[in-house]
Amino acid sequence: MKDPKNIISKCLKGNQEACKSLYDQHVPYAYGICQRYSVPEHQMKDQIQIIFSAIFKSLSSFDQTKSSFKTWFTRICINKILDERRSSSRQISLEELNIEHHTNSTDYFIEEKLDRKYILKLLAKMPEQYKNVFNLFIIDGYSHKEIANMLNISEGASRITLSRSRTWAQKELANYMNYS
Repeated sequence: MKDPKNIISKCLKGNQEACKSLYDQHVPYAYGICQRYSVPEHQMKDQIQIIFSAIFKSLSSFDQTKSSFKTWFTRICINKILDERRSSSRQISLEELNIEHHTNSTDYFIEEKLDRKYILKLLAKMPEQYKNVFNLFIIDGYSHKEIANMLNISEGASRITLSRSRTWAQKELANYMNYS
């Protein structure tokens, strides 16, 4: 039952085996997205449940002519993580943080074999106000306009936050490279 179209069709008809297959095939991917967005380990199972509940509830709205299943699935994962984060804590605007913007045009060249665990640790250490924009833009490929809508911020705030997150990541990676 590897064909997503076939599995989705069976899921929509209530086939429990197909639903289990869809879950089993995509839970590692959902777990990876949760890790990237630094969902705490003790909240991981709950977050996965929330994601798959939303997936199965909205499966009938999936339109393969608009996007691939993986793209649709990813968007729901990210939205559910962000929804949970919003409901559990107040979003802080960049203006409230009153952080000076430092432009650093120095590019750091990173070895191709950076450990995946290190990258996840780096993302986990990234300040919360940077992490969401960084993940959404760099890793998931959303535009600043889409990010602004998802996070209820302006496009300018998204751009500034991305710049700051890149600078932060460059400094952290430079430190890592100097100590490795």
